Parts: sequence; structure tokens; C-alpha cells
Amino acid sequence: MPGRVWTKEKLIAEIKRLHAEGADLSPTAIQKTHSALFSSARSGSHFGSWRDAIEAAGLDYDDLKRVKQRWSREEILLRIREMHTQGHDLLDPKFKIKNRSLYLAACAHRYFGSWRRAVEAAGLDHETMREGHIWTRTRILRTIQQLSQENKPLGWAYIEEHEPGIYRAARRKENFGSWAAALQAAGVENTSLRGRGTSVITGITPTMMMSAHEDGAEVPAGEPPDAKFECKA
Repeated sequence: MPGRVWTKEKLIAEIKRLHAEGADLSPTAIQKTHSALFSSARSGSHFGSWRDAIEAAGLDYDDLKRVKQRWSREEILLRIREMHTQGHDLLDPKFKIKNRSLYLAACAHRYFGSWRRAVEAAGLDHETMREGHIWTRTRILRTIQQLSQENKPLGWAYIEEHEPGIYRAARRKENFGSWAAALQAAGVENTSLRGRGTSVITGITPTMMMSAHEDGAEVPAGEPPDAKFECKA
């Protein structure tokens, strides 16, 4: 959360919560998914290292550091069905990051070769799921405005971490080319495009709602290039 003040107690509670949810707490994964938590835990005023923070939460660091290496096809399919039954969005980028071990195993050539094939092998309709994830320019604009009305931060760093789907979609050349251009098209005035600032909606007209910037708009200096993910959806 933006502006959150971390104490040792809060760090331990958050680590325990993430562990209970099945999150990947290995240092490589946590730096990508919860960078603020990782940095705070490693600070000299708290635990000094991620290992010490994990152990303070009563967890075995060595076990967490090792991503599960051995999956069977049956285990992968069973886990996918379980997660779907529990209501998880299997195509959400955050789900794939949080369940990195499962995702990468499913994508391995010796198993299914892609997440789509694994989902379909589990008896689920990947195409129907995908249709709900198509980011049109109109959907991007409406979602930005909704986030702004909910007083959510719209700085690129926050959105990249918490709403990676819309962030990547907005930056595609066929949409807006950059996150800043998408905010402008949505009629949103952001107080800190480089980070986690708040935002307000300015005067929005139907024309602005449907407007789109020219392809190839430059990415602002503070906005990083698109990240590559390991395997196909």
C-alpha cells in the first residue's frame, strides 16, 4: 500500500499472510511481486536480510528458496482445477506470478508447453476466460477512470505492481503506447507519473473517452520498458 509504514510486526504478519495464501516467497519472486515488503524487511532498521525476516515469521527459508522442481501432469491438472474451483482468475498476470512454480511447470515442454494447453487439458475453457481479458482502448479508459474514482494511486510503479494487466495493455502501440498517454486520454491528472502518486479526474467528454494517441508514443523517462514473461499464456 502506498505510504505504508512497515514495522517488524507488520512485516511478519504480511509474510505469514502471503505464505498462507500460497505465495512464492523466494527472494527472486518476492522482489517482483512485493518490492516494498522485500526492501523494508532487508533494511537495517528491521531484519537486515530476507532470510532473517522469513525465519522471524517462523518459516524455513531454505524450503521457501527452493521452487518445487518435480511436478507430474496429474498434479498440474489437479492444482489448476482446484484453483479454478476456488475462484482464482487463471489468466491474471498476478496469479501467474504468485503461482510461479505451477505456471512454469505447466509451460515446460515435457508437460504441456503452454499455460493455454494446460488449462484446456484440465477441462476448462481457455477461450472464454481469454475473452474476459481482452483490453480494448475503451475498457482501458473506463478502468483507469474507475480506479481514479476509487482514489487508487495511478503512478506507473504502483500500477505495474498491482494492476499489471492494464499497465501492459495501455502501453501497447495499438492502444496508447505509454501509461502516461493512457492517463491523459482518460482525462486523469496524475500527481506523480514516476511513482505511486494519487490522481484526480479532470473534465471528461465522450470524445476524450474514445480518444487514442498515435502509435509509437514515447514512454516517459521514469517508466520502464516492457518486461518479458517466461512462457506463453
